[in-house]
Amino acid sequence: MPRRIHHAPTLPKAATAGLLLSTLLAACSVPNFEGPQLQEPPRGFLLQSDGYPGSSMFAHLPSTYYDAWVESQAPYSTIRINGYAGTLTLDDVLAAQDSGRARVQDPDLRFGPIEPLDIDGRKAWGWEERIESERRGIPWVAYRVMVPYDTVSYTIEFSTENPIFKAEAPESLRAMVSTFGVGETAYNWPLIWLALGLLLFAVHTLRQRAQAKAARLRSINLVKIRKKEEAAEDGGDARPALATAGAPGPTSSSE
Repeated sequence: MPRRIHHAPTLPKAATAGLLLSTLLAACSVPNFEGPQLQEPPRGFLLQSDGYPGSSMFAHLPSTYYDAWVESQAPYSTIRINGYAGTLTLDDVLAAQDSGRARVQDPDLRFGPIEPLDIDGRKAWGWEERIESERRGIPWVAYRVMVPYDTVSYTIEFSTENPIFKAEAPESLRAMVSTFGVGETAYNWPLIWLALGLLLFAVHTLRQRAQAKAARLRSINLVKIRKKEEAAEDGGDARPALATAGAPGPTSSSE
């Protein structure tokens, strides 16, 4: 019995599968976190949405949304996210910083200048705060930012005592809060339809190849059967005929 040989997938099939996979991946953009959230929180931070909001940049406004990331070990760090109805502006940010200056109780607390930022494709504003003196060093730093959207505005406030973040502040804190975004899964429908079309074309091509292969096998088997029949007929004509008459009986002794 002839041994069957299993062939590896041909390059066209592998290339088609790779093309389909890459097209589907390109057609979908999935955020790390759905909704208004940091898309790249620092390592070692835990999400604690049920915590107490505490103070914020806009303490005089009611918060409509709250989330918090808390460092899982000492030294203590937290990133608080608050949402406020309406679209806040630069004037609101300036007023919030002035209000913060007026409430200062630590003489070593310093406020950095308000700077424009680009977060989630929107114009935002933020500033650094830090406690710093020759005697105390830098025991605490923070960065506060406000990102306005069409119907809601979000604040992200990162405060920390962690020496790792303090050593590169404010760049390290700014980089973290700048990963904020209203994460939504986006579908590129033209690419999705293209991928579906490629899939249907590949299935149709494979089906045609399978049908053609089956037809070739049937024709090969038919030829083999015919050759066997012809060989059997030729062999029957050449074989000597067997005697069918009975053997002659013995002669009579009376003759």
